Amino acid sequence: MTLLAGGIYFSVTGLPHKKSQIASEVREYLVQTRFYPAADIEEIRGCYSFKSGDYEAEVRFTDEPNVNYTYAKVKGDFRLVGTSSLHGNHMDETFY
Repeated sequence: MTLLAGGIYFSVTGLPHKKSQIASEVREYLVQTRFYPAADIEEIRGCYSFKSGDYEAEVRFTDEPNVNYTYAKVKGDFRLVGTSSLHGNHMDETFY
């Protein structure tokens, strides 16, 4: 019974190590590729989208603590796939 409950829980919420991995990869992408200073990143949280089955990372920057930016790996490259404000300071050309 416990195994069944655990399986259902992780199928809905995603695997913790995958969420941690996507958060680390997005941090590296922002610092190494987009050249953001690490101090400008307030928080990166790995997420699982039950709807699409994809792992994503929600990012908050120190200069906009109330705006979330969502990054995902699309065809091997990271893209900005969502935001809580279209007028944010960190919008980029990868947003579609």
